[in-house]
Amino acid sequence: MKKNIISILSIVFIVFLLSGCGNKQKEKLEGIWQLQTIEINGTVLQGKSLGDWKWEFNEEGGYLNDVAGEKEKGLYTLKGNTLTLKSVTYKDRPEQVLNIVRLDSLQMDLESADQKNKSSLHFLKMKESGLVEND
Repeated sequence: MKKNIISILSIVFIVFLLSGCGNKQKEKLEGIWQLQTIEINGTVLQGKSLGDWKWEFNEEGGYLNDVAGEKEKGLYTLKGNTLTLKSVTYKDRPEQVLNIVRLDSLQMDLESADQKNKSSLHFLKMKESGLVEND
């Protein structure tokens, strides 16, 4: 009986630790990120050349993308190193799946999961939150 209780507590502890790892990844993602560079099929573009491109991720699972004043709202899910974006603004747009290559408190590197149009994005964190949204 004592071994069963210890086994159950061990499993609960491991599940708690694993769920905490996912939360840390999500906590790192939350905030405002500014695009520094984007590489599309081998061509590198500076983020400034595309306008002021920012992405905000909130703790409720929403995102706001602002590219040169053109805003898009959506929902995101984070599973391991896979970031899935579903636009609310453009409901007919298919989900976008990105692989997180690097994510820390200052930098985020994403790659498209689509092998036809290989792209990678490099962001720097601006601040924790606060993009202004005008509806």
